[in-house]
Amino acid sequence: KKRKKEERRRSLISILELGSDNQVFHFQINFENNSSIKKKEVCEMTSQQTILERIIEQRKKDVEEAKREIGIEEWKKEIEKNKLEKRFELNDFYGRLKDNRKKNKLSVLGEMKRASPSKGDIAIDINASEQGMKYALAGVTVISCLTEPTWFKGTLKDLSEIRLAIDSLGNENRPSLLRKDFLIDEYQIYEARAKGADTILLIVAAMERNQISQQLNHLIQVSRSLGMEPLVEVNNSEEIKLALQVGSKVIGINNRNLHDFQVDLSTTTRIVENLDANQQEDLILIALSGISNRRDVEYFESSGVKAVLVGESLMRSKNPRDKILELSGLKRETLVKICGLMDSSMAVHTANSGADFIGLVFAKSRRQVSIELANEIVSSIHSYRKTGQHLVQPPSTSSSTEESLKSWGESFERALANARPLIVGVFADNDLEFIRSVCESVPLDIIQLSGHEEYSMTNSLDLPCWKAIHVGPKHDHNQILGSVGEGRQLGLVLLDTQDPNVRGGTGRTFDWKIAQQLGESIPFFLAGGLSPENVADAVSQCHPFGVDVSSGVESDGKKDPKKIAAFIQQCKQ
Repeated sequence: KKRKKEERRRSLISILELGSDNQVFHFQINFENNSSIKKKEVCEMTSQQTILERIIEQRKKDVEEAKREIGIEEWKKEIEKNKLEKRFELNDFYGRLKDNRKKNKLSVLGEMKRASPSKGDIAIDINASEQGMKYALAGVTVISCLTEPTWFKGTLKDLSEIRLAIDSLGNENRPSLLRKDFLIDEYQIYEARAKGADTILLIVAAMERNQISQQLNHLIQVSRSLGMEPLVEVNNSEEIKLALQVGSKVIGINNRNLHDFQVDLSTTTRIVENLDANQQEDLILIALSGISNRRDVEYFESSGVKAVLVGESLMRSKNPRDKILELSGLKRETLVKICGLMDSSMAVHTANSGADFIGLVFAKSRRQVSIELANEIVSSIHSYRKTGQHLVQPPSTSSSTEESLKSWGESFERALANARPLIVGVFADNDLEFIRSVCESVPLDIIQLSGHEEYSMTNSLDLPCWKAIHVGPKHDHNQILGSVGEGRQLGLVLLDTQDPNVRGGTGRTFDWKIAQQLGESIPFFLAGGLSPENVADAVSQCHPFGVDVSSGVESDGKKDPKKIAAFIQQCKQ
């Protein structure tokens, strides 16, 4: 009797636990009284609450709790007190962005954030004031500070600490300070101003659905009454129409959909294309989310967008200053070559991950490819980059080998703007006839000589050549520099670890001090023992023109797609 009673209870009641990010939702459904409801339908109903909706629901609770602790009138009094004491004076957020646009100068908004719903913890223990000063000294136009506590782990304290730090630079020299949060109540605007913000973020998608325009307009007016021109965030054409209707002057186009946190970089360009010239005249547009390198910036600049907000890649960077300079086009990006690829799908994945060069090995090696396989891979890359064989234009004659190599470096960068990734054929102690035969059969872009070849061999080849130099414990940079010979087609040198048994793919590093010293004279590629774990340090210490990896992105002797993506990300962040 007890067993039957338990079975009946189980048939009547089903408890579902649905996990989503940091919350678990519990639902108890009586299926006897709701016989039309199936478990699948319950899952669908409960999953309809998006990430943004959960955040807004929590922020409403947070605001009500904050109001009980500190009333809005107290924040107003603090703002007035700050005015009297000339503390946390405003600077012109909108004016600076507009001035930069007139000068055709990129505005970088550097973001300070500890975590995010999509990435989890990023830099949970970072010192906000130190990070803010790094951004300020690197020349950002605006510092964006996340203050949402549950998913982004931010606080108002982070905001005020950054403001106190950058105030030491003077009001005219410091960046503007943006409070980035899910602002849904005027209370939060007064909080922001009292704690030193020059501007705030207002997200159209965070407004109440039945009164978006009214709520957005009200919050804009409150912000302006405090001297702050807000940044209004949109994600689609309908949202930007609403933002324009209420008179927004600064609009950020978020490439991330806040409902599912998926990123689509074409969002910004798609929305901008639908704006007419009159609408854009006094409007400042900012690309938000998904921006990690100079190429991303150039993509948005081609659409007329001259401001970008960058968060995760700056927070993860070991040298935010160099990253900001790189994004601004004031410092070149480190190039990446993934060597030893042996199938088309992995080659396309490597290209999608951001590789600049793909290496195909024709020398005797476990990674050697046949002519047939090489052509399959090259064909897939040509389809990916929408261009065939790319003839890198040689530079004009230079007075010295050092000058020639520098000029070749510029030629490779120009080529990459039109055809990325370029395809490198790797040879080692192969005779000239064999190399020429491969080049006639496979449309390579570059030749790499990784054996004991004389530099003069490059004079007999029609494609630009890279020459590997194998660095041993007895080498120094002067010795290496002196050994670099002349060659009509010598484009770059590649430093790899010396090993009497193999040519490349050793999995071991050499003394990077040699590379550091050599980099003061000529551009070079760094190879030997690199991996996702150490490439960021290698780039930071050696400042190479590019890095080359093979075994460091393999698992069980095969290319690992996750390691390839991680390596490129670590290098370019």
